[in-house]
Amino acid sequence: MNSRKDGHGDRQPLRVLVADKNAHFRETVRRVLTRLGRCVASGEASTIAEVIAQVTRARIDLLLLDVELVTSDRLAELKRLAKRLPDLKVAVLLSDDTPEYRQAVLVHGAHFSVAKASLEEQLPHVLSSVLAETATTPA
Repeated sequence: MNSRKDGHGDRQPLRVLVADKNAHFRETVRRVLTRLGRCVASGEASTIAEVIAQVTRARIDLLLLDVELVTSDRLAELKRLAKRLPDLKVAVLLSDDTPEYRQAVLVHGAHFSVAKASLEEQLPHVLSSVLAETATTPA
């Protein structure tokens, strides 16, 4: 992954792809990202095919992925996505937020999990973690 500094030494915002079937929820996530101010919503996806197309075509630093978006075999699909795009940071958005499910998505390729109901409280930690990692990664 490239350094997050531009040619003048200023930090660039994280580019985030918001992937969820629900257009209203995608808009909510975009508003939260704007309020947090450390990133920019670089795109949206409502299907896994759109996710693949966008992350292979454009530079995305973080994918916010609704676990419901992937196929019926969600965890296996998540693992395939992680293998196909190993440099992409993935935060899975969970409607069913249990410790067991959080652990399962992490084991299957997600880097983070965020409860949809606690988006504003949990997303800043994810963004800080990704920003810290990209700031120390050489270009």
